[in-house]
Amino acid sequence: MIESIRNDIAFLKKRATPVVWVTAATAFNNLLAFVVNVVAARMLGAEGYGVFALAFAVATLVGLLGDLGFNLSMVRLFNKYQSEPEKQSMLLGVALGVKGMLFLLLAVALWPLSKLLALRLVADYTSNWLMATALLTGGLLFLWTYLQSYLQAYRAFKWLTTCIIIYSGLRLVGLPIAYIYFPRDPLAWLVTTYTAPVLVLALFGVAPKGYKAISSLLKQPDARSAMLKELLKYSKWVALSGIAYTSMPYVVRFILATRASVEDVGIFSAGMAFTAAFSTLNTAVRAVLFPQVTALEGREAIERYIGRLVRMAPYYAGFAVLGIVGLGALQWAVLGEEYRLALPVFLVTSSAFATVVFLSLGTMLVHTMMRPEAEAYIELIRLCLVTLGSILVAPSGAIGVAVVLALFMVGGTLAKLLMVRRWINELPR
Repeated sequence: MIESIRNDIAFLKKRATPVVWVTAATAFNNLLAFVVNVVAARMLGAEGYGVFALAFAVATLVGLLGDLGFNLSMVRLFNKYQSEPEKQSMLLGVALGVKGMLFLLLAVALWPLSKLLALRLVADYTSNWLMATALLTGGLLFLWTYLQSYLQAYRAFKWLTTCIIIYSGLRLVGLPIAYIYFPRDPLAWLVTTYTAPVLVLALFGVAPKGYKAISSLLKQPDARSAMLKELLKYSKWVALSGIAYTSMPYVVRFILATRASVEDVGIFSAGMAFTAAFSTLNTAVRAVLFPQVTALEGREAIERYIGRLVRMAPYYAGFAVLGIVGLGALQWAVLGEEYRLALPVFLVTSSAFATVVFLSLGTMLVHTMMRPEAEAYIELIRLCLVTLGSILVAPSGAIGVAVVLALFMVGGTLAKLLMVRRWINELPR
């Protein structure tokens, strides 16, 4: 028992420093995002904030679709070629080349798509520029996620922390600009607090790294096709899984916009703004642990990792309860009377997301065993169930779809964890 505790302490010490760096930077960024959402909600009102939330959802989903699952696949395959640095460089170059081509295609189709989205989601042609900006922001996210994966692959967590801090600083500069000069304009809020910061990172963060990666790619033209084939073979499952998982809260917003009202979108988004606080630790820990967990080899190493998670569970549960209570009280105090209905949304979704965050530390082992297709099937089934359930309950308002989302989020993650447990039992000792 004592030896086990000592091993756990050694494990935590070894990984604590990068986790603290990334967690602190991510926490500040998420806190700032939270402040942006709260201030925007107060200044824009429920309807204006609902439009802003829809534009944000469009940007996020476009960024997710354009990632193609490369974020996790790059890191996993980078680990696979630990002893072949030339292949590692080629992998990074191929990924960047594909993302650059997708960005150009999006730029060509930008205006027709923005008109369609403005008409379907907001029923207002004056929102064309808002949706065009959201699509452009999503395209820039292709490059931002590439930079994050690049730094994770090399385990350059100090640089990753620096990039997150720069991003947060730029958003901090944009917040008072929107608040003072454009308090009732959703487009200005999107540009100053989201689009402009991502643009700066794409230009000054990706360009130096990308030049090196593309240069190595050009030196080995014969091997490009094979590397692209391998990357797509793995990433197609990661993409399906990531798109299905991340899109669920945004799909719910779109359903509320069409089956209920824009005000319900605002209420749901206000509750989710506080729930998003739980993604801070999840993002940071996964950024640090994913490259290391996917490098685990053998049943013994995997079971040691699972054992540590089990011993950490009671401490995490206490932390989660305190976090939910504290954030719930803060939401009640900060948001006005107009958003009182957002509190039940927060309580339901935060409880579910807090559970999913911890269980996901175990489901990362899907990629250790290189079986992403199973996770993709579960995520697609979960997305379908969330969509169908939300369509049925959306007329009842935001709380109904929050319950549907929470139930299937937890249920799907438990299904993945049970699947991983079965695979571990099948491994040779």
